[in-house]
Amino acid sequence: MADFSRLHSQTCDPAEADALVAAGGGRFAFASEPDAGFSFEVDQAIDASFSVARYEIGGEWESSGGFDDLVIANVVSGTYFWEIDGDRASGTRAPFLVRPGHDLSCSSENSEVVNIFLSPTTLQDVARTTFADDDLTVVFDSAQTRSARHSEYMLTAATVAAEYMESGTFRHPLVRASLFHTLSLAALNCFPLSTDPRERAQTPAAQLDSYRRAVRFIDDYASLPITVTDIAGASGATIAQLHAAFRTNAGTTAQGYLQQVRLSAAHTELQVADPATVDLADLAGRWGFADLDRFARRYRETYGRHPAALQS
Repeated sequence: MADFSRLHSQTCDPAEADALVAAGGGRFAFASEPDAGFSFEVDQAIDASFSVARYEIGGEWESSGGFDDLVIANVVSGTYFWEIDGDRASGTRAPFLVRPGHDLSCSSENSEVVNIFLSPTTLQDVARTTFADDDLTVVFDSAQTRSARHSEYMLTAATVAAEYMESGTFRHPLVRASLFHTLSLAALNCFPLSTDPRERAQTPAAQLDSYRRAVRFIDDYASLPITVTDIAGASGATIAQLHAAFRTNAGTTAQGYLQQVRLSAAHTELQVADPATVDLADLAGRWGFADLDRFARRYRETYGRHPAALQS
C-alpha cells in the first residue's frame, strides 16, 4: 500500500463544500437555502487503492454529481433520499453504490455519511483473484445491496473503516491493506454482480500444493502489506479454495495464519525492545492489528500474559 494523505476541513458555504468534495475525488454541486443551517465537515484518508471519507452535513440541502471511482455511500444518521438512473430510495442505514458514469441526485437533512472509494481497476484485480478468472469483468447490476443482511454487513464494515481513520491506525500500511481487502470483498459480496462466478473444488493434491505455496508466501512477506487476495494469487487458488486448504491442513484460515505469523513477529520485537520506549498501540498497528485490546487478547491467548508484562 502506498503512502496516504489526509483531508480534514469544514465550511458553511455550499460552493466551498463542492471544492472539498472535488479534492477528495467527487464532482458535486451542493444547494441550500441561506436560512437552512447548512454546514459541511469532511474527514478523509486517501490511499492509492482506496479512500475512506466521513461527512457531517448539517441543515437541509440537495446535491447532484458523480465520482470517478466506485463509491459505497453509508448514511449513518439523518434523513437522506437518493436517485440514480431513475432508481430511488432512502439511504439512511441502507448502503448504496454510486458507479462511475452514473450520476447521483440526493436530498438530505442533518446527515452523517461514510463513503468508501474503491478503484474499479483494483477492485477488478481483486475479483479476478477471488474467483480465479482472469477474464472476469466486474459489472454491478444495481445500486442497492442484495438484502437487508448485506446492508447491515456493509454498514458495519464502513463504520469500522471510519473508526480506524479517526483513531489513527489507518496510517499503518498493514492495517490499510487488510482494510482494503475487507472492503473490496464486502463490495463484491453485498452488491449484485451481472456475472455469476462459480467456485471449483480442488483435488487433495492441488489443495496441499496451494497450501504449501501460501505458507511460504506468508512466511516470506508477512512484514509487508499483503492481503488474502495476494496470498491466493501466490498460491494459485481462489480465496474460497485457499481458506478450504488452510482449514484442512492447519485448522485455521489464511488470514488466521497470517495473523499468527505477525503476532509471533510482534512478540519477538517486544522481547528485544527497550521497555521504556515501546508504544504497544504503535507496535500492534505496525504488525496489522488495528485494535490494541484485540491484540492484547490474542497475545495473552498465545503467550499466557499481557504484552505489557514484558515492559515491567
